Amino acid sequence: MNLLHISPRLRPGSVNALAADLACGLQQSGFRNTVISPPNELVGRMAAASVQHHSSRNIALFTYLNEFRRVRRLVESTHADIILAYTTPAANLAWRACYNMPEEERPRIIGIHTTYPQHPGWASSLDRCDALVAVSRHLRNELTRRARLDAERNIWVIPYGVNDEVCHPGYRPSAAWLEQWLRQYKEDAENTLSVCVPGAITPRHGLNDLAPILNRLKAAQVPVHVYIAGDTAQADQHYLAKLKKLFKSSGVDKQITWLGHRPDLRDVICICDVVLSLAKEPPSHNRVVQEALALNRPVAGYDHGVTGELLDAFLPEGRVAPGDIAGIADRLEQWHAYRPYINEKIPYPYRLGDTIRSIAELCSSLTQGRRS
Repeated sequence: MNLLHISPRLRPGSVNALAADLACGLQQSGFRNTVISPPNELVGRMAAASVQHHSSRNIALFTYLNEFRRVRRLVESTHADIILAYTTPAANLAWRACYNMPEEERPRIIGIHTTYPQHPGWASSLDRCDALVAVSRHLRNELTRRARLDAERNIWVIPYGVNDEVCHPGYRPSAAWLEQWLRQYKEDAENTLSVCVPGAITPRHGLNDLAPILNRLKAAQVPVHVYIAGDTAQADQHYLAKLKKLFKSSGVDKQITWLGHRPDLRDVICICDVVLSLAKEPPSHNRVVQEALALNRPVAGYDHGVTGELLDAFLPEGRVAPGDIAGIADRLEQWHAYRPYINEKIPYPYRLGDTIRSIAELCSSLTQGRRS
C-alpha cells in the first residue's frame, strides 16, 4: 500500500514529529511512504528508513497553486492509496488535488488532528476527509462540538504514543551529563523536592500559580526548588518580566531556576522528583507529560483535557481540580513524604507501536476492495 503524508508543520519535538514517526514505523510494517514537508532534521532519519521525502514551503496564498500541482503529480507518480493530512490546509490541498479523479483511483484522505484547528476553512475540511483521527478523547469531543458534525460521524481516537525505546523507566542520564548539570546548577539541599515545570512561557501554562503554591509549601515547611524549562528568548518579554516580578514580590524567586530551552529535557525530567502541569485551558495534547510518565516520573496536573486523560491512565493520584492551587500544594507535600507508585509498563494505547498499528488498521480498512 502506498501512503502520502502531507505535514506543513513537521519538525522535531512535541506533537509535530508525528508524521515522521508514522512514516518510519509504517515503512517497517510493509507500507511505502512518501512525506511532503519543510526540510528539517528529521529528513535524515526518514531517509535511513527508506521513506521518500519531498520538500515543501508553507501553504500560503502565493505558494498554493504550485503546491497543489506538486501534490497532484506526487499522487499520480506514487500511486497513492491513502493521503494522511496533518493540518486542515493540508487536508484541503489533498482534496483539491484529488476530487476530480475517478472514484476507483482517488486516494482516501485521513485527516489527523493534533491540536485545535486555526485555519478559517477547517470545519469544511473535516467533511472532505474519508476518515478523521484525533490524538485525544478531549480533542475528538471538541472537534465534534465546534464543527457541529453529524453525531454518526466517527472520529478515531489514536493517541500519539511514546517511543518506549527512548522513554522508559530504566532510562538514566549519562555520568557526563550529570557532572555538567551539577557544575552548572548546584545540587539542591538534602531532602529538597525538585520540581520540573516544562512548556512555553505563556499565560496559558499557569506559571503565575507557582507563587502561591510555593508559599503554601513554605508554610508547611516543605523545601522545594522549581526548574522552569521553557524558551525565555521566545517568550513575551513583558509577560516574563511580570512573572519574575511576581516571584520576587512573593519571596519565592530564590526557589526558582530558569533553564531556558532544553533539548535534553528528558534528562532534566529524570533528575527531578516531580513534573507539574498547570495549564489554564484544557490541552488537546501534552507530549511532555506523557513522556515524563513513561519515564516513571510522578506528574501532578490540572485534571482537564488530555492531561486528565493521561493521569487517569498512568497516575490517577496526580489529578487535581483545575485551578486548585491548594490541591497542587497538598499533592507535592504528600509526595515529598512518599513517592507515589507508577506502573512501569506503559499502558495501551500510549506506546508508539500502538499508534502505528492503529493507523495501519485504519488505512487497510479504507482500502478494502480497491485496487492492490
